[in-house]
Amino acid sequence: MRWLNYDILLALKTNKMENKMKKSILLGMLSAAALSLCGCLNPHLSSMGASQMIVAHQPRLAVNGDSSSMTLSVDAYGGAKMQGRNVKDGFSAGGTAALNYRPLGAMTPLYVEAAFGGKGGKASFDCSEAGKCNDGYMAWLASPEGKKKYSFWGFQERIAVGADFDVGPVILGVGAGVQLFEGGGNFDDIRDYLGKSLAENDDEGFGVKLYSTARIGARLGQYGVVAFDTDIMWLKTMNVGFMLNYFHPSGFHGGIFAAEKVGYGVNVGKTFSF
Repeated sequence: MRWLNYDILLALKTNKMENKMKKSILLGMLSAAALSLCGCLNPHLSSMGASQMIVAHQPRLAVNGDSSSMTLSVDAYGGAKMQGRNVKDGFSAGGTAALNYRPLGAMTPLYVEAAFGGKGGKASFDCSEAGKCNDGYMAWLASPEGKKKYSFWGFQERIAVGADFDVGPVILGVGAGVQLFEGGGNFDDIRDYLGKSLAENDDEGFGVKLYSTARIGARLGQYGVVAFDTDIMWLKTMNVGFMLNYFHPSGFHGGIFAAEKVGYGVNVGKTFSF
């Protein structure tokens, strides 16, 4: 009889433990579901300087008949309809200068590039990360302050190495390097405010990004070169940009671009040989 009572007590204890485990698992599942439904994660924000530089890289081309191993390209650009991670409705304008050196000679594929640029503009905050914008952030976006455009400025520096190869009239190129950035303005002031509780800031207004590029182009004989570049910036987050440029033998060039945190726009410039 005692053994029977013991078995009954053991069974009751086992059932209680199983019920507690089931409740714990159910509570965990409900908590995860509630977290995803209420959007209790924080959106990520980053400096407007952490974006593509609008640099028109000129493949091997004699400028005004002068084939030099060193060239300097300067560009001015403007972009609108800017989009990006948790950024919208922005515009920007700026300029860049890029020094290209071909250490093995003007007509060799290998090049080294050092570029510097600056830009400024305005942009609004947004929620483009589905499920990562908490209620407080969404309430701020709906407020008058959240609907404003905020000014920003930034400086960018880049060092890269790469090569351009000719396959008949077709140009194929690749490159990689690092890009530094620093910036500020009202946009960063608001970003710091939101970063206290409503958002996560990926940087403190300065930092470094890894850079890679791939290009394809065509030689048009005496009419110059046309080239299409895809630039990718990555480290923590990824930014993608595209450029289509025409390079005239006189050294003048121009094109169109589409890049995150820069916008859709046009660029014009001039290449000088030394």
